[in-house]
Amino acid sequence: MDISRYRDLFVSEAREHLTALGSLSMRCEGESAEGGTIHELFRHAHSLKGMAATMQLVPMTSLAHALEDLLSQVRDGRFTITRSVADLMLGAIDTLEQMVELVEQGGELPDTEELANRIRAYIPTIEPEPASALLQQPPPEPVKESVDFSFRSSDDTTTRIRTSLLDRLVTLSGELLTVRHTFEDWANKNQAESLNPPLKVLSKLLRQLQTEVFQARMLPFGAIAERYPRMVRDLARKSGKEITFQIQGDSIELDRGVLEQVTEPLVHLLRNAVDHGLETPAERVARGKPPVGRLSLSVTRHSDQVLVEITDDGRGMEPSRIRAKALAQGIVTEQQAAQLTLEETLQLVCTPGFSTAATVTEVSGRGVGMDVVQSTIHCLGGSLVIHSTPGRGSTFALRIPLSVAIIHALMVTCGELLLAVPVSVVTSTCEVQRQDIIQKGRDLLLVHKGQEIPLRNLPGFFRQRETLPETGLLPVLLTESGDQTVALLIDRLIGQQELFTRPLRPPLSELRGISGSCLLGNGQIVFVVDPVACTNRLTMEH
Repeated sequence: MDISRYRDLFVSEAREHLTALGSLSMRCEGESAEGGTIHELFRHAHSLKGMAATMQLVPMTSLAHALEDLLSQVRDGRFTITRSVADLMLGAIDTLEQMVELVEQGGELPDTEELANRIRAYIPTIEPEPASALLQQPPPEPVKESVDFSFRSSDDTTTRIRTSLLDRLVTLSGELLTVRHTFEDWANKNQAESLNPPLKVLSKLLRQLQTEVFQARMLPFGAIAERYPRMVRDLARKSGKEITFQIQGDSIELDRGVLEQVTEPLVHLLRNAVDHGLETPAERVARGKPPVGRLSLSVTRHSDQVLVEITDDGRGMEPSRIRAKALAQGIVTEQQAAQLTLEETLQLVCTPGFSTAATVTEVSGRGVGMDVVQSTIHCLGGSLVIHSTPGRGSTFALRIPLSVAIIHALMVTCGELLLAVPVSVVTSTCEVQRQDIIQKGRDLLLVHKGQEIPLRNLPGFFRQRETLPETGLLPVLLTESGDQTVALLIDRLIGQQELFTRPLRPPLSELRGISGSCLLGNGQIVFVVDPVACTNRLTMEH
């Protein structure tokens, strides 16, 4: 039988089983072998074994069978999933994942008997039967329904679609949006009122198409978060630390493209929290804390944005130490350091090459990571805010959009430039008088509703002619930079528009204050503004 045509289906379903096994193993470590979780672990191992046997993958079958035997003992209550048992299980899962990669690439599978025997040897009371014999036996004590060795049968309600196809559909829907704008521009210029009704229908259908395509690309946050508990566990053991790690809100859905881009930034933040943020048990006890540190990752949705927060109860960050390091590295001058707010001081850790680590460890301390986090989040049109209290811990808050391909934007002019500002980052717009703007030192402040709000001149940021006329109304956009409201002064507010955005490539991707570009219906290229970068004082001064 030619099994090569089933390879893609096997790889896809095997990865699903292995992801579930890894996640459930972490959940069960140290708990009693009771409840549906242990049964679910057993079913995943049993199904994986059967699939591997069907594909005639003998080394994978043998290892999955040993894992299934181990879980059978746990399920029968002979022992619990202690750290040593979890180590065996996770070692088997890692090896099985590597073997799935080899299957996908058409490579030869390694011999797994040594690891399989170590797993079997952990069961002191039962001699394992040969794998060939057990493969012929039915699944022991089915809990809900029998699990056979075949792949899942297809049905009329779901089907697997390649992600590349969904990516092309998003691109096509975006191109159609641009074409619609082209028709609208032509109709307006030629006063073709008869085109308005069909254009309205087209707009409605395009919006429905975009909604359906983006919904198909949505994935729960748990799709990337399932790997983090294992990573934190391994890093904690290497660092000699005891850590409890919790994830909340992993069912919240985001666009697959956004999830793919935030995966590595979150890895950096979690690694830093384990290595720099949390102390060893002895250090914590000496400071009057429980020996076990707490680390959490929470996800909450706010309208069309998602807030991701990584919080630890560790040593926190010392602002004076950060400023001293930045001075020593020439990142800021003494005058700039003296004027920095607490938030701006903490943001210095995102400067490329910046690190306060005394030594380079296997985990971190090489001065890389935080700059990658900030640049990636900004390119997504999001923001990064850092809260930290020395001795009590830190929180890294990431605001990211649900999707980045098509955005609602305010079209504004700054000098000769036409720019797009994402609506999601604008809290409000207003018009002010010249006397509402005051200057303190080098800083401009807007007096708005009894408050003094930092004001940034957007035309000046983009090297356009700055004007502050004494008469007339001045348009201003209000946005958030961390926990602070910041005003952006523009020349003119044109209106709101739906845009299909494209990422920038080098050297344009190095431009400060720009997160992407789009093509208007008339063929004009417009840059998408990154308000967070524009409101950062150090960014503007450099």
